[in-house]
Amino acid sequence: MRVLSARIAHARRDRRTGRVEAVVALTVLLNDDRLSAFVRISAPARAPGAASLRARLLGAAKLAFAADPKGRASRRAA
Repeated sequence: MRVLSARIAHARRDRRTGRVEAVVALTVLLNDDRLSAFVRISAPARAPGAASLRARLLGAAKLAFAADPKGRASRRAA
C-alpha cells in the first residue's frame, strides 16, 4: 500500500472533549489499484511535545486505513 495523497476534507473541534474530529480524504495505491477513501478520525486538540495537529490527524487516518483497507475504500479513483 502506498499513500498518493492525504488531505483533511473537514474538521471540527469538540470543546467539551478537547478533541478534533476530522474527515481525511486519502488516495492510495493498493495492489496496482488506485482507491479513494474518506476516513473519519479524531485526535487530541493539544498534545504537548507531539507533532502538529495536521500531522497527527493524517498519520492516524493512514494507520486506520492500513488496518482495514477493504472496509474503508470508497471507490476506485480515475
